[in-house]
Parts: sequence; structure tokens; C-alpha cells
Amino acid sequence: MKITIKYIPNIITVARIIMSFLFIHTIVGQFVYGQDLKVNLIILFLAICCSDLLDGRIARKTKSVSIIGAKLDVFADLLYIIISYITLINIKILPLWFLGFICFKFTEFIITSKFMKRNNKSLENAFVFDKVGRIVSATFFIIPGLYSSYLRIKSCFMLADLNRAYSPNDKYMD
Repeated sequence: MKITIKYIPNIITVARIIMSFLFIHTIVGQFVYGQDLKVNLIILFLAICCSDLLDGRIARKTKSVSIIGAKLDVFADLLYIIISYITLINIKILPLWFLGFICFKFTEFIITSKFMKRNNKSLENAFVFDKVGRIVSATFFIIPGLYSSYLRIKSCFMLADLNRAYSPNDKYMD
């Protein structure tokens, strides 16, 4: 039983990788093909966020933290962020410089983690997380979901305005 519990955090992380590709597929369906997938988009986004919060917590609670698990978690996060931003850039929702900034910040994170580990041999984690870095990465993590949801809500209001503007009951129309 203990062996099975040990792998639960990594299974959750692998599930997040799969959900990231489903999230991209849903974004494309929603914004490129005009399918009504807003509920799926929100559910996937929330599941990705919850899995990111849970995997590390479960690993620490069950004492199954590993370097492989930590690296897999960072890979899953980066994969979700990069493919989400590339998709949002390709469908002209976000500017290209945004992806460059994210890559710069991730490179900075890797370099500072290596620097901190080299200068402080007592650090056991594969990466060093500070408060500012956590806030920045959390912001990068939630932007695709929030921005996609915002655009869907905005388009609903725009359609409502168009319907109202061209209403057959409008006395100003000829």
C-alpha cells in the first residue's frame, strides 16, 4: 500500500500534463472553431490548478518527495504555460513578447536555483522557490485560463449588444 501511495503525486502530475493538452484542444475548439466549450475550458483550467496544488502537498504529507517528482512538476507547469501561451499567441489573443518574457523568467529561475544550491549545500530540493518567484509563476499559470474565460464572457456581451442594436423592435430602424 505504501508503494502505491508513493506514486500518487507523480500520477497527478502526469494527469496535469494530459489535461494541458486537452486544455489546448479546448481553447482551439472554443476560439478557432467557435464551439461552445466554455464549461469544459473552465473545468479543465480548475482541474489543472487543483492538480498543481495537490501533487506537492500530497508528496510532502506522504513523505514521498523526490527530485524526479519535483522536476516532473516543474516540467508539467512549464509545459502547460508554454503550450497555452503559444496557442493564445497563434490565435492572436496574446502578443508574442509575452512568451519571450516567460521564457526569460523561467531561465532566471533555473539559473538562480542552481546558484542557490551551489552556495547553500544544505538545500535538498531540486529547485529554490522564493515568494516573489511563486507569485510570478502563479500569475503565469493562471493567465491562460483567466484570459480565455474573460474573452468568452466579453464575446457574449458583445453578441448581446449586437442583438440589441439590430433588434427588429427598434423604432429607429427603417
